[in-house]
Amino acid sequence: MVAVILVRNLLNIVMLILLLLIMDYRFIGNVPHEIGGVVLALLFIFHNVLNRRWYVGFFKGRQSLRRVLTTLVNLLLVIAMFTVFVTGVLISVTVFAPLGIRSGGILVHDLHQGSAYASLILVAIHLGLHWEMLLGKFISWLHIDGASLSWVIMSRIVSIVVMAYGVYASFTNHIGANLLMQHIFAGWGVEPSLWGFLLDYFAIISCYVGVTYYLMLLLRKKN
Repeated sequence: MVAVILVRNLLNIVMLILLLLIMDYRFIGNVPHEIGGVVLALLFIFHNVLNRRWYVGFFKGRQSLRRVLTTLVNLLLVIAMFTVFVTGVLISVTVFAPLGIRSGGILVHDLHQGSAYASLILVAIHLGLHWEMLLGKFISWLHIDGASLSWVIMSRIVSIVVMAYGVYASFTNHIGANLLMQHIFAGWGVEPSLWGFLLDYFAIISCYVGVTYYLMLLLRKKN
């Protein structure tokens, strides 16, 4: 059981890192981008196999608002990731090119872009829905007194700073435009910074995680 939990946690971390690395192929090139996408697809399938009990118990038990929201986010994430993988195969110029099914249509490229950014946001929301449990494990592993005033103040300050920067990074990286499949050329032609990109997208993910986490806390208090 412990081994399964460790595998799940490691798998989640690897998938998140891989997703970030292949979000912008200017840093790694097209071939690693396509190979990374294939690896991510396989890991995503493996992740769902490990969590197959969730599908088995889909309609069982009490359907609380939190459970309904979790179900909705999970289903949307599966749809978004499936769209990413299918459109990725259709626009592939290397890995799947020998299949002869390539479609160079702008709509397919737009769907690939939009679903990729939707997947990124949904992954962050998915993490936010489970953040209370993950944070509890983190505090336990590091033997931190989660009720101490110093921890509460420090964690709140860090959360506010990261989430504020995440909002800023969302605008500067045109997250909304990418979700809506609009063509943004600002920044293209300028040598991108990998570390700046990772910092921005880490903050963006953290922002959605934080917003989801605090909304769930408010919902629990209200109930």
